[in-house]
Amino acid sequence: MKRYDNIDKREAELIIANKELVFQNEEKEKRAAELVIADKELAFQNDEKEKRAAELVIADKELAIQNEEKEKRADELIIADKELAFQNEEKEKRADELVIANIELDYQNLEKEKRAAELIIADKELVLQNKEKEKQEAANKELEAFSYSISHDLRAPLRHIGGFVDLLKKNNSADLDETGLRYLNTISESTIEMGNLIDALLTFSRLSRTELQRTKINSNNLVTRVFKTFSDELAGRNVEIHILDLPDAMGDEDLINQVWVNLISNALKYSRNKEQAVIEIGGKNGNDEIIFYVRDNGVGFDMKYSDKLFGVFQRLHSTAEFEGVGIGLANVSRIISRHGGRVWAESELEKGATFYFTIPKLKE
Repeated sequence: MKRYDNIDKREAELIIANKELVFQNEEKEKRAAELVIADKELAFQNDEKEKRAAELVIADKELAIQNEEKEKRADELIIADKELAFQNEEKEKRADELVIANIELDYQNLEKEKRAAELIIADKELVLQNKEKEKQEAANKELEAFSYSISHDLRAPLRHIGGFVDLLKKNNSADLDETGLRYLNTISESTIEMGNLIDALLTFSRLSRTELQRTKINSNNLVTRVFKTFSDELAGRNVEIHILDLPDAMGDEDLINQVWVNLISNALKYSRNKEQAVIEIGGKNGNDEIIFYVRDNGVGFDMKYSDKLFGVFQRLHSTAEFEGVGIGLANVSRIISRHGGRVWAESELEKGATFYFTIPKLKE
């Protein structure tokens, strides 16, 4: 019985062992399947790791680029900060300049208002001057007619007076005392002075009737010739003469010669009391005119009387101080006016005078 019992046990154990074996085989198959899955997972993970590694390489490169960009941005930021600081300084400067510009603008506006007010006054003054000029021109025309007429009408009685004075002095001087002779000499000198006035009036009246003969004038040569005519006046005097390079001009040479004669004569006359007289002749080209001047270091005159300078018989010094009939500058004014130019003078007492005249530029 024991033998059969053992066989049964063995069969039972064998069955159990087979079942165990089947179970183990199943487990092995499961483990094999899981191992396949694990191998696939491991392969996938390895692929992912390689991808991550590649991405990490790319990320490292990107990070390096970003770091470089950050450094560039940092440098740019420093430059931008400096630029901003500079711009702020420039803004402050501009603000200061704007303040100054506004102040300057306010000043200019005030100046414009002043100029506008001065222009209004100047316009009124010009209207008055034009009226005065019209009156002066009318008076000059009357004076021309009067001077031309009276200069002829006075010559005969003057000749008679002068002639009878000479006869009295020649035939009756022994019958006259010193006072009587002085009276005759005074009458004689007065007739001579009256004759000079008549000649001056005739010259003045002829200036308005003489037709201009315009030619090209070599100013340097003309002034040099004029000075030669004053050799007697210059003799024995200490006169320093400066003739600067003078521009040529278009005008009536005979009349312009009279202008130079009158102005140079005045300069020599009114500087003769100076230990050393200094006379300067100059000229320059303007835009539309040529400007000439004669400057001396003589007695000068008060500018408040300058409006009388160029009038007929207007004198700022007595004949006892300086000889003359007071018509030379009137002749200058008339000649230059006929040429379309201007005349004026600048002076201070005891500091000399400068007389200017202009001649318009004309084609030859």
